[in-house]
Amino acid sequence: MLSRFLFLVFFVYSASGGAAPFITKCKSDDTKCMKVSAQNAIPVVAAGIPELGVKQLDPLRIKYLDASSKGLKLVLNDVVGTGLKGCVVKKIQRDVEKSKLFVKLQCTVDFVADYEMTGQLLILPIEGKGKAHVVLRKITIAAEVDMADSIGKDGEKHWNIKSWTHSYDVKEKSTIELENLFNGNELLGRAARELIATSSNEIVREVGPPIVKAVVAEIIENVKNLFHNVPADELAQD
Repeated sequence: MLSRFLFLVFFVYSASGGAAPFITKCKSDDTKCMKVSAQNAIPVVAAGIPELGVKQLDPLRIKYLDASSKGLKLVLNDVVGTGLKGCVVKKIQRDVEKSKLFVKLQCTVDFVADYEMTGQLLILPIEGKGKAHVVLRKITIAAEVDMADSIGKDGEKHWNIKSWTHSYDVKEKSTIELENLFNGNELLGRAARELIATSSNEIVREVGPPIVKAVVAEIIENVKNLFHNVPADELAQD
């Protein structure tokens, strides 16, 4: 969820001037430099940079998200996530020969949304429609990004993202609060809330994949836009 990780794709590389003066250019084998540069750039990027095609990522807004899976219908509307500006860079590497970038972030993200759910959650039949509040504490997102070069409209070389994969895990106990379970039936709602409270991380692992993927996709789209607007020689020393 969240999180938010691929904005680091460009953090690592940067310009001491030009289109992206907020980033420090690093050599591909200088992981210490890249990590510091990425960490310093996170709050700048999370705030949004409209002139570079980067929309605001904290708060992150997703209008509609279908997170349904086999046996469970889960639809989220008006999702708002906060906390991405506080993400911590755990690892970042760039493989120039293979045109790959590896990023690992750890974030604590607070989500609110309108939810509609029916089906089975873990072992319990469940239904509800109302407000949802989810806090993911120390969610770790790792991404592997395949890169490519292209010539932009400015005649300069630019980076592009061809494809990406990701994985995630939660390191501390998450909080999940769902209003109006079973249309307000207190007896059924109490049993569901108890299961959710004691198994929150298991629930995040079960229903989280489409949600995390949607968040990552939002981030990647912003990174692509940034790459299209900033020449490669302003993003790295090599």
